[in-house]
Amino acid sequence: MDRIDDVHRMERLLELESRISDVKSEINIDSLLDTVQALYLDCSHPALRRIKNIESYVQRYEEAAQFIENCRMKADDFTVIKTIGRGAFGEVQLVRHKSTKKLYAMKLLSKFEMVCVLLSFYYFSLF
Repeated sequence: MDRIDDVHRMERLLELESRISDVKSEINIDSLLDTVQALYLDCSHPALRRIKNIESYVQRYEEAAQFIENCRMKADDFTVIKTIGRGAFGEVQLVRHKSTKKLYAMKLLSKFEMVCVLLSFYYFSLF
């Protein structure tokens, strides 16, 4: 019976690995790493850290979250060539990746502006 359970578990793990490796999957590796970073940053807020379980989580995963942040692609990996567009929440820049020299369009969004607009929509929808 244990052997059958192990075979089924192995099948599930292989399916999970396949989905994590698939860039089109909603649980691909980049999505999972983004989730870990976002959760860690949100839980690091001083008001939330007063809660014992959240403080334990932050302490336990602080080193892993820093490691993930250091390894992930960031704006410093690119050289800005010029701004090619502006919008309500930010701008789009033409950038060149420093190591590969490939050109990309990078969208820079202001989270503060997006939250303010969403809150104002919510506020005015109450009336």
